[in-house]
Amino acid sequence: MAKIDKYEVPDDLYYTTDHAWVKEEGKCIRIGITDFMQQMAGEITFIRVPRTGKDMEEGKTLCTLQSGKWAGKILVPMQALVVDVNKDLAANPQILNTYPYHLGWIAVLEPADLSGGLAKLLKGDRVIDWLKGEIAKHGG
Repeated sequence: MAKIDKYEVPDDLYYTTDHAWVKEEGKCIRIGITDFMQQMAGEITFIRVPRTGKDMEEGKTLCTLQSGKWAGKILVPMQALVVDVNKDLAANPQILNTYPYHLGWIAVLEPADLSGGLAKLLKGDRVIDWLKGEIAKHGG
């Protein structure tokens, strides 16, 4: 796992420019928020997740999140069907802060075009360079 400044960046994940991580799991992807996002947001107090069975278009809102100082959203990184959501987050959204890359996952999606969708995401050196820019821009 890489560490950029004070932010953890697991090497085996893909990343979006709206601060989500994407893990390939067979023909599906699991999505959550990055360590950078959860640290910048502060304690997350609310999350609205999509419903299972919903067909989501790329670029549409996957979920909305709120903390005491911030409100934001994660976008759908590629057209996909929602096959599972993390139901524990409604009662305990702080899981996103405590375990952003593990128990804090948001949803599992089955993409229409997995390889094409993954090709659009950041990975490896590209994510490290991008995150350094985000840290500089946001004063992380």
